[in-house]
Amino acid sequence: MNHYTWTYVGDAGRNYRVGLMYSPKTGHLLIYIGSKIVQVDFKVFESKEYTFFIEEELVHINLERRGDEMYFTFNIDKKADTPRNQVRHRLERKYFRHMLVFIGVMAVMVAGVLAWGKNAKKSETERIEEMLAKGSQEAVGRVLVKKLDANNAESSYQFVAGTQTITAKSLLQSEPLILLVNPMPLEPGDEFRVRYSTRKPHVNQMLFSEPTPRQVEVYKQRAIAKHDQLNPDAPPGMTACFVQTAYGHDGLRSLADVYFQATKPGYNLEHNLETFAKLIADKGFLAKMEERCGHLRPSK
Repeated sequence: MNHYTWTYVGDAGRNYRVGLMYSPKTGHLLIYIGSKIVQVDFKVFESKEYTFFIEEELVHINLERRGDEMYFTFNIDKKADTPRNQVRHRLERKYFRHMLVFIGVMAVMVAGVLAWGKNAKKSETERIEEMLAKGSQEAVGRVLVKKLDANNAESSYQFVAGTQTITAKSLLQSEPLILLVNPMPLEPGDEFRVRYSTRKPHVNQMLFSEPTPRQVEVYKQRAIAKHDQLNPDAPPGMTACFVQTAYGHDGLRSLADVYFQATKPGYNLEHNLETFAKLIADKGFLAKMEERCGHLRPSK
């Protein structure tokens, strides 16, 4: 699942976080502004455009197919005949001379920025990865989640480097408690590998796609609890056997199918009641269930 975000600054300096989630495998797509979903589409494999308003500003999100890759752009439409653009065009004509001066000043500033060097152009993630490539060690990091309100949460993590306990803010941007690079939910205390610079431990990166062995067992227990809750009449021992078999079938992806078995596709495109139905209908999975768990069925 690919995840892209943009920030639009509206009137009075209000920030709008625009996000897009896209699955190259299924073509399923979701666009949201803050906590509000504005577009859900399915099986999108060719170039396409989505248009909507933020305040009075008309914006476009474009999907462009180039060979085997899909590229995503976010654009503000300053040419369409909208009330906002009419005002904008009047102001541009009125202050044309001032704009020329402004452009000249900006040109000087841009030239200075370009002379500053390549490092200024790099994103924070790129700079971290470059520092880690010069020498790094690994540790176990534990997740901290602070719930801001009903729809938003922020995550950080702690790890020990030598004698130091370091707390770092997560660069992860996601819907609350859903980890996009890992199909299972993110909860306080979850453990993942952390890479940190041997020279500057505060330069570090949590590898959310690499849970520790202990964390994998925690995921299994969460899947067991969820399946028990939704299937209270299962024979004794069947749920644990079912979850172990699911993990052996397709790792964390199958555990997520079990965990999100009652979730609608509109909330989770990758793991939901439909993917769970496909799992329990898979012939290979059914054969493994019969071999490992068949003895747990009640005798007739």
